[in-house]
Amino acid sequence: MIAGDHLFSESGRFDGMIGGDVVVAEGVELTLHGLVNGDLLIRAGAIVKLGAMVGGAVINKGGTVLTI
Repeated sequence: MIAGDHLFSESGRFDGMIGGDVVVAEGVELTLHGLVNGDLLIRAGAIVKLGAMVGGAVINKGGTVLTI
């Protein structure tokens, strides 16, 4: 669990709960499961494999979002 906002700056996988907003940095490939209470911001060139519930908005700034 991550209590507040979080920036993913490296590729990988996260399973759990994030209490705030999430930013996925440019060029990062992330598999995301669990719950994001805030917004999910995806930067250009990022790839998000989304299996999480997002309480806020999913804001795509030029990345790729794949629902799994």
